[in-house]
Parts: sequence; C-alpha cells; structure tokens
Amino acid sequence: MWWRGILPCTILILGLLVWIQPTYARSNSNQNERLILTLLAPKIQEQINEFYKERLTVSPTFSPLLGPVDLVVEYFNSHIIVNLTMTPYVGPHLDVGIDAIKFRIDNSGTVEVLEYKHIKDYELLPNWKHIIKTSFN
Repeated sequence: MWWRGILPCTILILGLLVWIQPTYARSNSNQNERLILTLLAPKIQEQINEFYKERLTVSPTFSPLLGPVDLVVEYFNSHIIVNLTMTPYVGPHLDVGIDAIKFRIDNSGTVEVLEYKHIKDYELLPNWKHIIKTSFN
C-alpha cells in the first residue's frame, strides 16, 4: 500500500503546477514610453543643457520616470518621429519650465533633433533665484 502516500503527494504537485502560472512581461504604453524616454535621455539632456546654459547657472535635469511627460510617437516606414513635452527641474524637483522636443529616428538608429521649443517658464523659489543668470531677460 505504498501508493497511498505517493498519490496525495502527486495530486498536490499536479495541483500546484496547474495553479502556478508563469509570469511574462506585458507590453503596455507606460513601459514603451519608459523605454523610449530612457534611450533618448542623453539626447534630451543635451538639448536641455544647450537651451538653459544662457539662462541658468545650473543645468536642469530630466527624468524619464518623473512626470509630467507627454510623449507622442509616429511610426513611418523609414523613420520614427517622437514628440516629447516635458518639465525640466533643478534641485529637489523644482520645475523650471515646460519644453517640447521633436526627434527623428531613422531605421539605422540615428537620432536627429528636429525642433526644441520652450513653452513656459516657471518662477523659482526665492532660495533658488541665485541660479538665474543676470544677463537673461
């Protein structure tokens, strides 16, 4: 009657195998947006540095994980157009403005900046006004 001990174990193991399902990474828009923003982050930061170098003594930062970010991706046969609206910040996430960048990515992976547009300025807190360059009007 050795099978009486094996049968419950076998049923338990089979039950666990049926109940435990493998988990796969699911593709959703947030993950796709994060991937695009992460890959473009060096180019985005480069553009922010270039725009704000005449305005601030400290270059603002961009984080692909922090909002608000608006991302629109258009796919074509020979290239991809990425339109990004973001909010760069300084220090402990003090927003300095709203900016938009338009990228063109060709099928070989070459990234070209088509347009950088500054949309809005935010006023800095009094203890951060010292980073504003006096020559900026």
